[in-house]
Amino acid sequence: MTAGIFMPTTRPPRLFWRRAVAFIVDIAVFYSILMVLALPLQAVTGWNLGFYLGQSTTCEVMGNSPLIREVETGWPLADGETRTNQICLNSSIGMRQRFFISTVTKTADANGASRFVSIGIDPDGNAIPLDISGTSTATNILLQLFFLALFVLAAARITATGRRTPGKALMFLRILNVARTVPSFRQCLTREIWKFLPSCLLGIAVTIHAAQNLPGLSTLASGEFSDVIRAARDMQTPDFGTLFAVGVAAWLLGALWWFGPFILWQGQTIYDRLAGCIVLRSDAIEDQSTPSQH
Repeated sequence: MTAGIFMPTTRPPRLFWRRAVAFIVDIAVFYSILMVLALPLQAVTGWNLGFYLGQSTTCEVMGNSPLIREVETGWPLADGETRTNQICLNSSIGMRQRFFISTVTKTADANGASRFVSIGIDPDGNAIPLDISGTSTATNILLQLFFLALFVLAAARITATGRRTPGKALMFLRILNVARTVPSFRQCLTREIWKFLPSCLLGIAVTIHAAQNLPGLSTLASGEFSDVIRAARDMQTPDFGTLFAVGVAAWLLGALWWFGPFILWQGQTIYDRLAGCIVLRSDAIEDQSTPSQH
């Protein structure tokens, strides 16, 4: 999908805050609608669709179980250490997840430093092996991309029919092409795709990097609980310097993509230019004709 970079004869106003508020409102409305649809589906199917409403976690101390004996065998306590074993229930509307957590605390440490190992358990109290194949990470990425694709298609369709999303209607904004007419669906779709593409690519890259470099993950020969215990026992401190550098780089790239154009080109972002669109106040322009057909 390609689109030429169009230059309007006059630079549109920035409308930065109006556009920012409109974007937040649109995301909130779409997420609310999606949540209303997803929560019943989670409750019926047991699928984890990533929506957690009314989330709460309750824990109780665990007395004796094969899991405790396995932890004590694989992770013996050193001098000055104590262990607490708990069964926790993480619940939200449509979702209930049980997990076992064993926390080791250094009582001799003034700060009370602690480490823990945890794993999901089934209704019978048996450990559920971790998925270290990357399938769960890939599934989560695809699921989030699917939800984003729904938002992109909905926003593009609404704009291409001459209407406005809730946020833009609230802030009296309208998207037009550089000829001051209603943009085609292709232009609208191009605009929405380029709006989110950089953040999607960056998010995927960071997620994959984090999943592959979590402390202790490289020591996992399998997802069995015994391997998880050893990984937690031998876990090294994360490289916070690298995490900070990645965060700063991501922030700078985001600033250049979303905020830089408002300084250089006033009211046109990069994705506005790529799609040949502008954003104007609806109360400052005349009503437009019916959408162009392409």
